[in-house]
Amino acid sequence: MTMLDRTPSRELQEDLWVFPMDYPIKLIGSAGVELHGAVVEILVKHFPEFDATSLAVQPSRTGKYHSITAQLRFEELEQVHLLYADLAACPLIKTAL
Repeated sequence: MTMLDRTPSRELQEDLWVFPMDYPIKLIGSAGVELHGAVVEILVKHFPEFDATSLAVQPSRTGKYHSITAQLRFEELEQVHLLYADLAACPLIKTAL
């Protein structure tokens, strides 16, 4: 059994980002309502006006995983880091792109 590296990547070429910016984020985790609930909770924490009905959920071919996509508006770099730290800390989210 291997351990997942849940450390957010700093290789993001942050110097090229211009804020505010719209950014699509994709999260992957085991299929289930728990994943959806955890994602909504984290996104609302960082974006209080976030509309959970705007999430796009795509099941994997086998149905074991769900890919959840959200369109977010970041106002500053620190907001990106705080969001990804919370996403990385969530055991239900396997990957955040």
